[in-house]
Amino acid sequence: MARIKNNPLIKGASGKIAGDIVYKTYYDKNVISKVPDMSKRVLSEKQILWNKRMVGANAYASWFYESEEKKIKARIRLKLPQHKSLYHALVKEYLDKSKGSREEFEKFIATLE
Repeated sequence: MARIKNNPLIKGASGKIAGDIVYKTYYDKNVISKVPDMSKRVLSEKQILWNKRMVGANAYASWFYESEEKKIKARIRLKLPQHKSLYHALVKEYLDKSKGSREEFEKFIATLE
C-alpha cells in the first residue's frame, strides 16, 4: 500500500481504476491499494437473511416506480413531504414490516395488490 503526499493529480481522487487499483482517502492521507479479493468470503446466516431482505425491499420499492400513479399513492399513504426520498421511505417501510411475524407481513403485502 503506497501513501501519496503532495501530488495535485491524485489529491481528492477516490475509487477503482482499471479494475486493479483503488484510490482511498483516510482523513488527510491518500492511499493506493489493490482491489480486495472477496472470493473466499463466507457470509453468516444473519448476513444472508439481510441480503435477501434487501433484495425484497429493493424489488418492493422499484414496483412503485413502474407508474406515476403508484408513486403518488405511496407518497400520500406514507404522508411523505416532496423533498424526502420516496424510494428510501419504501425500503424502510418494507424492512420494518418484514421484522414482524410472517402472517402480518403477508397481510401487508396482500393489501398492496
